[in-house]
Amino acid sequence: MKKRYVSIKEISEYTSLPVKTLYDWASQGKIPSIKLGRRVLFDINDIDQLMASLKRNTNHDKKMVDKIAGEILWN
Repeated sequence: MKKRYVSIKEISEYTSLPVKTLYDWASQGKIPSIKLGRRVLFDINDIDQLMASLKRNTNHDKKMVDKIAGEILWN
């Protein structure tokens, strides 16, 4: 069975984010978490959604690069 709720150390490895950052974000409500006594757990589905929402829009970046390159070529 695949685990759905994982520890902060496992999420740190999964996301490549430092444990301290994850603790800070969890306490500030920036990242969904479950507090059980002293343990902080994370739902993998929530983390996947959060990480997807943080992705940069590469289409926008490409359009901006093309626009700047065009301005440089025409000036």
